[in-house]
Amino acid sequence: MKLIEAINKFSAWRTFNVKPGTVRGYDRELRNFCLFLRNPDVERVTINDVTDYLSGMRELGWDENGFIPRCMALRKFFEFCQHLGLPALDASLIPVPRKTYKIPRVADEETYRKLLGVIPRNNDPRHIRNLAIVRLLWDTGARNGEILALNVADVDPRRMRALIGTEKSKGRRPFREIFWTHEANESLARWVAKREELKAHMVVRDPEALFLSISSSGLHERSGSRFTQKGVAEMLRRYANKAKIPYLNPHSFRHHLGHEIIRKGGSASDVMNILGHASLQSSSIYTMMSDRELEDRYRKLASDQTHQPPLGR
Repeated sequence: MKLIEAINKFSAWRTFNVKPGTVRGYDRELRNFCLFLRNPDVERVTINDVTDYLSGMRELGWDENGFIPRCMALRKFFEFCQHLGLPALDASLIPVPRKTYKIPRVADEETYRKLLGVIPRNNDPRHIRNLAIVRLLWDTGARNGEILALNVADVDPRRMRALIGTEKSKGRRPFREIFWTHEANESLARWVAKREELKAHMVVRDPEALFLSISSSGLHERSGSRFTQKGVAEMLRRYANKAKIPYLNPHSFRHHLGHEIIRKGGSASDVMNILGHASLQSSSIYTMMSDRELEDRYRKLASDQTHQPPLGR
């Protein structure tokens, strides 16, 4: 069986028990692997082919953590081939590197305000939509995909909250509430009103979606469809360049809220519930302080200890 044929069977099978985004991600990585090998018979793929593929990515400077999803895609794929009875590569031979933990990029108030400052306050529906998205990301700490998955009916502007599906719940808490401020609510209300206007002269391909893709001509293939995570990332990149600040990805807003919860006395449990983490382990990274915060905390505690009265005898 040709490698691409086996990949197609694997992707079709995965659609029944895996989220669409994961299916697309694995399918993309496996097709890249197929292209690298020039589509041989799946039975002829060896562990040397896999290590050559990974070594090539390392030589090109790929981030080490980027190897993890690629290796997992290959493992799951060859496990599937073995279940089909094909004499394929033993999946257990494929290495999966340990994750390297890094201090996350955290947006701060100053750069956030600079970002807001370059978003035009005019009647362009794209800027109206973008301002609502940016403020919701900042206020709620929700994942980019969670915000974009919102439907119009999910939003309660009176109570300034919405019920969303938690992307990485692992069954623990598939839904949770998110909350936002009056500023975000005003931006959201303006976008919803503009969205209604757009329906009169634009084909809306996803009538339930809160945030829609918009092109100036209305002829782009995604115009009127649900706005994409890639679109948000590119939008933030353009605004960051205009504001002359480091790129703020959507997750940097999420990290800001998690960090602020801890800084203001909240617990890792608070972070887990507000941000929708599957476990406390995911929330513990927000308890890490920056060098300056750590020093300030140390100085305060050391000073308190120095001024303690001596114990009575």
